[in-house]
Amino acid sequence: MANKETYLLSASQIDRKLEPLRPAANSLRRSSAGGWIRAIRQALGLSAAALGARMNLAQQSVVQLEKNEQAGAITIASLRRAAEALDAELIYAIIPRNSLRETIHKQALKIARKRAAPVAHSMQLEAQGLTTVELGERIEELAREIERHPRELWR
Repeated sequence: MANKETYLLSASQIDRKLEPLRPAANSLRRSSAGGWIRAIRQALGLSAAALGARMNLAQQSVVQLEKNEQAGAITIASLRRAAEALDAELIYAIIPRNSLRETIHKQALKIARKRAAPVAHSMQLEAQGLTTVELGERIEELAREIERHPRELWR
């Protein structure tokens, strides 16, 4: 029962923590096309050979590291090691495109619409159909109920 009661609260708390990061993430995404290791290394005036010396790597290994980062094929451990050598800190985050609560609600609505469609259709056939507004209200109501049962959301 605790899971049902706390996961929406947890989603809201994570949303609050991530909200200030969204604008920064958008800005950073646009400015890191060539990779952060290369950008910071060049901004510091470090050659690939100098960074290699700080990391105990050959110059060519640094060049390959930068290529791997640009290609999205670098490990977090390698990023952390490069950050250390650049006297920087690696911050790793997964920032959802939408708030977690919004994602949960959209998924719950999707399921609610699926569940309501056959019932609404059969009621219509029996001349007991709901108006569009009434159907929308029932779907919203069902979605709110589904949101309280996390296991039902992602089957």
